[in-house]
Amino acid sequence: MLSFLMVGCNTMKKLEREAIETAIVGKVSPQQLTAVDGVVNFNYNIAFAPRQFYKKLILKVTPKMQYPGGEEAMEPLYFQGERVKGTNYPVVEYKGNTLGTYNLSFPYRDGMQKGVLIADIEAIMGNKTVAFTPAILNTNGVKEWKTYMYSLPNNPNAIPLFTETFVKDVPATGVGIISGYVLFPLSKSVITDAQKKSSVMAQAAQEMKKILADKNAKITNMLMYVSSSPEGPERLNKNLTTNRFNTAKAYFMKDLGLANTPMAKDTKFIVSNTVSENWEGLYMLLNDSNLKNKAQIVKDLQNAPNLQKRGAVLESYIKTVPELKDVILPTLRRADFYIFYTVPEVMQVEDQMTTYYVPQLQETSVLSARTDVNLLNDLAVIAIRNKDYRKAKKLLESAAVINQKPEVLNNLGIVYQNEGNNTQAKDMYTKASIKNEAKYNLGMLLLKDKEYSKAIPYLKAMPNVNLAYAQLMANDNRAALETLKKLNLTEGYEYYMMAVAAARVKDIQAMAVALQKAIQLDPQLKERASTDKEFYPYAQESIYLDIVD
Repeated sequence: MLSFLMVGCNTMKKLEREAIETAIVGKVSPQQLTAVDGVVNFNYNIAFAPRQFYKKLILKVTPKMQYPGGEEAMEPLYFQGERVKGTNYPVVEYKGNTLGTYNLSFPYRDGMQKGVLIADIEAIMGNKTVAFTPAILNTNGVKEWKTYMYSLPNNPNAIPLFTETFVKDVPATGVGIISGYVLFPLSKSVITDAQKKSSVMAQAAQEMKKILADKNAKITNMLMYVSSSPEGPERLNKNLTTNRFNTAKAYFMKDLGLANTPMAKDTKFIVSNTVSENWEGLYMLLNDSNLKNKAQIVKDLQNAPNLQKRGAVLESYIKTVPELKDVILPTLRRADFYIFYTVPEVMQVEDQMTTYYVPQLQETSVLSARTDVNLLNDLAVIAIRNKDYRKAKKLLESAAVINQKPEVLNNLGIVYQNEGNNTQAKDMYTKASIKNEAKYNLGMLLLKDKEYSKAIPYLKAMPNVNLAYAQLMANDNRAALETLKKLNLTEGYEYYMMAVAAARVKDIQAMAVALQKAIQLDPQLKERASTDKEFYPYAQESIYLDIVD
């Protein structure tokens, strides 16, 4: 209610005396002021009764929002009597009813939630002005309708693909792996007592006893990598890698308790891969090292015109870089094993501290390309599921040299994505998109990059809440609503998304049902829903107010 002076006197002195005795009605609507997109809009309705406004009077009304920390004044409104000269303000009739509605607005500021809307009032007659006590228009403060950033909690990671050649028809969750390794002395194929008694081999032997004792466990394959370092003495021994393989095979079979088992007699049980001069492994270890000049060493080695020159470059660095001789090259003289098994339920096996290398695969490998690629890929999948993307990358890049199968490319995409290289990840997913999982992974990557419209056709390969989210963010609201209706929703935020989609297509019944379910599952969503701009069009609807009030 706006109270201020309107009199029919002809002197300012009498005007002052009668100021508080006369009233003009003023109302603000809505009663709850609201801020949408940072602006507060409201209607200011004023009514002047007959014989209430003096014919020579000018009235100045300045609405203001006062709040803790500040004040926001609006443009003043002016009214004039019938006999005022020289101004062109709205005229208030002396004998009739004069009504006016004014659409006003002001920018929203933090703190206005507790603000009070007032009006400063001045009466002007000639060159005299009288200021009156400000009138209080509204004390409800301002309710801010916000635009919330929608996000999907617990977004699933990209889906890795097994080739399932060695564990065919066995769920991935039932696949286990035991791994270990031994290192060899320079230019020798013997396994020292220290290596035989290493913590890695002791732990591997202990875990193998558990698997062999479990009647439900089935050991499927044993994968062996054997590598030799590329410096002079090793390079000159052509039979060194073969001898290391035979030595390691005999030792692993005995130490792990496999020597007298039926699978040991199966010629296909052990799948091997050997590399005589592991240059790729050397580059990888150098790049992963803390050597200050590692980039220059790798560059010089790779730029050598032939193998002989490359060997000479390496020998020169061995003389000046002790870490090469004492740490890096010894790591490449090794034999690794990976034993795969399946169980009806997941069996927890402690992770082995295994140093991986990139095999320098050659056509002379004893493996068939198909089997080798599949095993490398499936080993990488296990690394991905353990979030060991570094190990997975080394295995997958090796597999891709032989055969760029969709499974390999999809999994490489996952590795690149987790390295932050989205360009390469997209390329891998695109090449592997014959698989629905790769399409989905590409869609998820586009979704994270906020390319919602582009993500939609790929996410349709495996429809879930992520598809609905992309559709909602692309303003394909009807499609988002239909997608969500087809899903088995279990989380509050999923129903909240459905309520937003329904609100956008003006399906108020579907909106109410979904919003009520969302708040039931997650009560914290009630406060959000009460100020979410998506529901602002329904701010006066009882079906909405009954849910959020």
